[in-house]
Amino acid sequence: MSRLVIRLWIYALPLPLTVLMYLLWLTWSADRAFTLYVLLLPIAYGYVVPGIATNLLHKWRFNGPWLVGRYYAHHGFLYAANMSPLLLLCFLGTPHTPPSPATLARILLCTATLNAFVYWIHDILLVRHGMVEIDNRPSREGRSPEEIVTHYAPLCFFLIGLSYAAAALLGFEVFVIRHQTDAPSIAWVSLVGFGLMFIVPSLAYRACERR
Repeated sequence: MSRLVIRLWIYALPLPLTVLMYLLWLTWSADRAFTLYVLLLPIAYGYVVPGIATNLLHKWRFNGPWLVGRYYAHHGFLYAANMSPLLLLCFLGTPHTPPSPATLARILLCTATLNAFVYWIHDILLVRHGMVEIDNRPSREGRSPEEIVTHYAPLCFFLIGLSYAAAALLGFEVFVIRHQTDAPSIAWVSLVGFGLMFIVPSLAYRACERR
């Protein structure tokens, strides 16, 4: 049963769910720039960071169809389909006004926690069914899928979710609240947002490797 679940999760859901999330985000935010931003961030992250980790650094290797080198051809859409629904859940009920500190904390911590939990389960299923090979200490010691994934997943995916939420809140402030959707605003917000997602989790993963 879990093999069927993870195969549907990897192969069947990403593209249609990404399209659905575009429609849902556009309905909720009524802002096309913000909608594209919250979807393109995980798409870009999902292609760039795992692409470097798999094809250049050889930290992981995915197995199965639809591969480009050592990772999936639709890898960016996997991230968009997983992360953008969790972010939307955490944004629901937020008025289109400057968020209070409590609202900021809610969105940041809820997104980070949900992301950590969902991706923890996701990667355990991938390892259990041989759909990914991870080069870390527990894997080299022949440990269980749970031990291999727990070595990095809770911290790293928490920080991926946290940085994604922080980037989304920046975009929410600039695009939705201030209505600044000119090219320079889109450019600097996108650079800051992707920079957060690239740097923070990468440093955490590097720290996990040293344990």
